[in-house]
Amino acid sequence: MTVLSWSVVLISVVIAAGFFVAWQRARRERAGADRAAAQAQQAIAGAEAQASERAAQVVALYLAQPDGVLLLDSKRTLVNLNPAASAMFGPAARPGQSLIAATRSVELDELAAHALAGGADCDRQVALGNGAQPYRARAVPVGENGVYGVALILIDQSELQRLGRARRDFVANISHELRTPITSIRLLVDTLQSQAVADPETRSDLLAKIAVETETLSQLSQELLDLAQIESGQAMVRLVPASVAQLAAEVVERLAPQAERKRQTVAVEIAPDLTALADVDQVKRALGNLLHNAIKFTPPTGSVSVRAAAQEGDVMIEVADTGPGISPQDLPRVFERFFRGDRSRTSGGTGLGLAIAKHVVEAHGGRIWVESEGRPGHGAVFRFTLPMA
Repeated sequence: MTVLSWSVVLISVVIAAGFFVAWQRARRERAGADRAAAQAQQAIAGAEAQASERAAQVVALYLAQPDGVLLLDSKRTLVNLNPAASAMFGPAARPGQSLIAATRSVELDELAAHALAGGADCDRQVALGNGAQPYRARAVPVGENGVYGVALILIDQSELQRLGRARRDFVANISHELRTPITSIRLLVDTLQSQAVADPETRSDLLAKIAVETETLSQLSQELLDLAQIESGQAMVRLVPASVAQLAAEVVERLAPQAERKRQTVAVEIAPDLTALADVDQVKRALGNLLHNAIKFTPPTGSVSVRAAAQEGDVMIEVADTGPGISPQDLPRVFERFFRGDRSRTSGGTGLGLAIAKHVVEAHGGRIWVESEGRPGHGAVFRFTLPMA
């Protein structure tokens, strides 16, 4: 073979080797690119799954939010609203409407415009609906300076306002209830300290009146203490078998002087062998509140009765009076804290006694209710149940 032929063969081998090396390199690069593409695809899929999960969480929070939430675009058009907002504004409010058309509120529209313009202090008190229900409205821009829109959050303030009124009424009631007996005691003591009272019978009468006012203060302080224990969770219930007749007798004996001063009769009709599972001190407190109310609202020479009987595995205890009764509109609210209804039944007290009785009975697993025709002389009947021993 000539030199030229060998040269041609050598060149062909070199070229073939070059092609082979290039092919191997290209193959490796292709495999690397495929792996990178697969990894990128996997990363994209993971990011999409994570984004979907976060979006689902945000939607769940949005739907579960008890406060009304409205999402608006940059033109204050309603984009979406959660179920709480739908319930608030009714079926007439729907996406695609302007905010003012959906809510009929100029205040909300002005607040949204203020937030979209980049304004500060996007937290207002607004009144919505025909009843002018109070809400706290917050506007949160979506994007920088509200470029995408705004979210409006509406927080119902009616319960806070109700609690505020109840607190103010309670303070006013306490002030009044303290002022009356303290003023009376001071006047009676001044009279006793003067030398004008020389008659022993007159002195006894003044001292008896002081005792009445002292009992009023004692009742008030006990109710406040009971309420504090209830709200702090310190009122523990310790159930033991207890004689209902003995329990009622002790309560009646303690309150008998009040009934005697009004020449009232207090009848007790309870079988001596009737036994309930009860925390004796707490049940006496609840029964005492009911009996105290019955004596207080029953006119002089009236009658009060305390009865108890077995009923379907429970012991039912009732306190009935012959007072003015309770009006039908007040019946559902008599056990509310601080509630004081018809003035004919609110000659005194803080409105705590029945609420305390309700708490005690329910802590025993029982129930308490009241029946009344709301007619003078027919009075009211309070009943509650305890588990039978």
